[in-house]
Amino acid sequence: MTIQPSFKSKHSIGLRIWHWTTFLVMLCSLATVLLAKTLFSAKNNILLVQENLQKSNITVTPDQARSVAHEFSDLLWGWHTYIGYVLAGLLAFRILLEFFLKKEQKFIPTLKSALMALQMPGAGKKEMKHYLLVKWLYLIFYISLFVQACTGIFMAYSDDVDSLKQQRHLAKEIHNINMWVILSYIVIHIGGVILAELGKKNKGVVSGMINGGQNLN
Repeated sequence: MTIQPSFKSKHSIGLRIWHWTTFLVMLCSLATVLLAKTLFSAKNNILLVQENLQKSNITVTPDQARSVAHEFSDLLWGWHTYIGYVLAGLLAFRILLEFFLKKEQKFIPTLKSALMALQMPGAGKKEMKHYLLVKWLYLIFYISLFVQACTGIFMAYSDDVDSLKQQRHLAKEIHNINMWVILSYIVIHIGGVILAELGKKNKGVVSGMINGGQNLN
């Protein structure tokens, strides 16, 4: 069977569940980072802790107030770690799911078909180049998600292994930089979906990821 690459290709229920669950989990993960670095940052709450304790005639030093304020951010980073485990599990599920999808729904076969279609004479070159660009962005996202999961798990367990503590800083740097790659992808992805929905040719990509889309083969 010849695969016809299309943004409106049929999506399996497993892929749809993975897509929306991953989207929600990633939003929760990013929310914990945002809150931990802003509203619940220990640095930003030292004075608040001191002022509230002062109302009860309790005076504490900035270092003591910092240790109290740190509890809030530590709680959020703890939730961030647990959410990271869920995200890693979802990534593993996506990899396993690839083996059970129909050929026209698998990532690599559709990518190969798009590359072959681009080399064939005929119309539709512009649309196929667009399709390939989106597929390459998907691949970058999957790789970034894998790197994020690996570095996150490494950081979670490296504190308990003395020989790994020296590499923790590098893992943290990669984790932080990679977060911006994932954020950039999310912005591009949402922007692309909005443009597609506003247009006519690829209209219905959102509903397709909800109800399964149409089979064009």
